[in-house]
Amino acid sequence: MKIRIILPYFGQFNNYFEYWIESCGQNSKIDFLIMTDQEIPKNHPKNITFVYTTLNELKKKFENKLKLKINLERPYKLCDYKAYYGFLFSEYLEGFDFWGYCDCDLIFGDIQKFLTKEILEKYDKILRTGHLSVIRNKKEINENFLKYDTYKMVVTSPAIYGYDEAVNGYHLGFAGELLENGYRFLDEKSWIADIDFRYYPFYDVSQERIPCVFVYDKGHVYKITRNNGRINQEEMMYVHLQKRKMDVNKQTSNKKYIIFPNRVDCFDEKLLDDESFWEKISEEKESYFDSKQEIRANRKRDMIRFLHEPKKLESFMYRVKKR
Repeated sequence: MKIRIILPYFGQFNNYFEYWIESCGQNSKIDFLIMTDQEIPKNHPKNITFVYTTLNELKKKFENKLKLKINLERPYKLCDYKAYYGFLFSEYLEGFDFWGYCDCDLIFGDIQKFLTKEILEKYDKILRTGHLSVIRNKKEINENFLKYDTYKMVVTSPAIYGYDEAVNGYHLGFAGELLENGYRFLDEKSWIADIDFRYYPFYDVSQERIPCVFVYDKGHVYKITRNNGRINQEEMMYVHLQKRKMDVNKQTSNKKYIIFPNRVDCFDEKLLDDESFWEKISEEKESYFDSKQEIRANRKRDMIRFLHEPKKLESFMYRVKKR
């Protein structure tokens, strides 16, 4: 089955972008479409298509498709448009069985080891996350969101709603709307290593707080943990390095390397047996995350959402209930 993953990205790519590109290239049976205002890398893998455009040009394209005056002043707001890409980029999806969206603050492993033929045949939307989701390419699925008024609020407000990742609530979100209309949804957290940005050590948010590191080896990503001196290894679909500023050893091959807080470096088997290495990467740093700043940012976001929310009473009651 043919899959195309879409990534609009504006502004400078992160400093480990070449490693992301390499991990895409190793998934040669999956097509990646990148729309950007940055210089297109030379000699990129054949399964990656670059389209040069600007955020303003993309905004005009979306307005023409949606017949609405939208809010898309900052690239980060694209998070709220991901669920609509099947409709907004329909001309780029002809001949594909599935489409999806992703981020580039991650490193892919062997995607199709997890997205098996059986999984693709059974489900219409696979995974909940904004950093990677895959959706069946059918007109009725791609346009399902038009049955709801939620999208009008989402695309006209400057607030970030996380609509692409929502499943339930007084506004259902992308997956919730699909489920309500009888489509099949699979969310498999165990496939993904989603690193918690609130801590300096690498903790996978879906599991216990056990420090881990990652080894990339020619198209495969392995999560490595250590318990009582014993090394445990688990293959993952990808590792998501959300909100991390990474240092990169420029001598590191993009074919095989190790990822640990907060560095991409040459792989050395001896590191994994080194007690001092594990002690160092497990150290907590009290000043690493400013929780008060995060709370202030979340409150500001919630206030902006509330101001643009047509169902203000339902919005308020839902927040009270959640607390």
